[in-house]
Amino acid sequence: MKKNHKKRFVRKLTDREILYLEELEKYIQVLKVTMLISLNQHGIETTGRGIRASKIFTRQTLLGMSFRKILPIPSKYKHPEDELWDICSIASLSRNIMEGYISLLFFGIEKVSEEEAELRFFLGQYHRNREWYQIRKRFGENENKLHEFVDGLKAQKQRLKNHPYLSKLTRVQQNKVLQGLEMYKTKEDFENENKVCTRLRGDYQVLSNLIHPLPLSIERMNNESGRGIGSKHDITYCILSLVIARRYLAASTIGFSDFFYSYIGKKFEKDLNTIRSFTLPED
Repeated sequence: MKKNHKKRFVRKLTDREILYLEELEKYIQVLKVTMLISLNQHGIETTGRGIRASKIFTRQTLLGMSFRKILPIPSKYKHPEDELWDICSIASLSRNIMEGYISLLFFGIEKVSEEEAELRFFLGQYHRNREWYQIRKRFGENENKLHEFVDGLKAQKQRLKNHPYLSKLTRVQQNKVLQGLEMYKTKEDFENENKVCTRLRGDYQVLSNLIHPLPLSIERMNNESGRGIGSKHDITYCILSLVIARRYLAASTIGFSDFFYSYIGKKFEKDLNTIRSFTLPED
């Protein structure tokens, strides 16, 4: 008597799925180099600015790994609905990697004078302590216990006001510093000054609209799109998020390695050269 064998499921991948898988392979290539560099960054003798760069780069590596974990992997042997195309989460982590590169640049690897680097450090301290003070205050901590924060913030703000580099900034940038904003540069500034960030504002806006409930995210939902089942539109947005994440992760890895060229860049130059082309926006 013949046994009944269940026929294995096989389907043809769509053109968008094939393109997505091609972009995914490129991202994995970047992530492998990023992890290699991250695992070999110990033992570097550096300044406080270099230490901050190292910490931000470590965070970028973790984000890159998390991003990889949530990416779907369509296969001709799996039903399309077996993969979760969570475009909101994918776009969110892609934007996190983008923002991480901006932080790495501003607080770590961008070539600036010692004077400007010091101002950025003082600004970062003031911003962090102001945020922490406001959080503790909102959660009801007694003002008497926060007096050291208040005194410290006044002194830190005065230090910013008196800093010799402050006068070299534009009036708008000076106001940002004194308001305690994390950075005094705008997205437009980064676009104009760094080739990696050529499309920063546009990419940021697209990703934000995929992340937030409004205005566009829920409006684009229908019986297929926005439900995680791999509609052609969602796959297209996943490809976009993937390409953006790849560019900023590659730029973080290249930028960090070049900053520590004698320790890392020189040793892993061959590996780094395999991903340098990914740091610029594609046509």
